[in-house]
Formats: sequence, structure tokens, C-alpha cells
Amino acid sequence: MNTLDNILENLPHLSADDIIQTLGAEMYEKEFPELDKLGNYPKFIQDAIYIIEFDTELAMNGIGGVLENWINCIIPKIIKAFQNIGANQEADILSKIYAIYQTSPCSDEIETLSKSFYLYTSFDIWSLLETYVEQEKNIYIANMHLNRH
Repeated sequence: MNTLDNILENLPHLSADDIIQTLGAEMYEKEFPELDKLGNYPKFIQDAIYIIEFDTELAMNGIGGVLENWINCIIPKIIKAFQNIGANQEADILSKIYAIYQTSPCSDEIETLSKSFYLYTSFDIWSLLETYVEQEKNIYIANMHLNRH
């Protein structure tokens, strides 16, 4: 059983923080599904993974790492994940950066815009993610109970 299946099996007993922490700790293990194979998992799990992946890449390699590494191919999913958790400013910043990068990859504006991300400000994206995961987890559990009856 992989980490995601284990999370889903134990979902009623896990807090949003437990889920996020487990995802962050296990994402780089070999049993973890590849990011392009997440379609069978609930959207809130996918969104948390995309945001954690973005955060890791941004913290380790800056915006250049995000744009020039494989994570580039999931930027639209990361933007949607930001929107889903209510981090609309982050979604807008990444959308602008991505649009500029596609036409002018060496633009200085990319680096300037990237300094507005939560990582460089006091904006707490993690509380938004935690609230979102908790709400969506409860909806998912309620729907599971409805489908059983």
C-alpha cells in the first residue's frame, strides 16, 4: 500500500496537519505515485501535493528551478491548487510569471515578481492549505458514508 492509499484508509483519524506533514515527508520516497499519476486521488490530496512540490522547488532552487525543471509541466495544476485553497495572489503571481517565461524566459520581471511569493513575505499559505484540506477531507468522508448507504 502506498502512502496515499494509507492516508485515505486512515482519513477519519488524521488531522489536516497530519495529512500535510505525511505528504511532505513521504513525497520523495520511491513508493510514492508520480505526479502525473495522481488522477485517481481526491482533489484536495492532489492540491496539497502540488503546493508542497512547488514550495520545495522554490525554496531549494528559486523561481528558476520551478521554471526550468520538470515541475514546469505541472504549473497550471499548481496555479489551480493555489486558487482552490484561496491563495489567489499566489495563483496570479505564478500565472504572470509563467506567461512571461513562455515568451521571454530571461526576463528580469520573473525574478522581481517571484519576490512577492509567500516564501518571501509574511503571508501564511500553510494555514490556508490546512483549512482547505480539513474542509475537503470532511466532505470526502461524508460522501464516502453516503455512498455506502
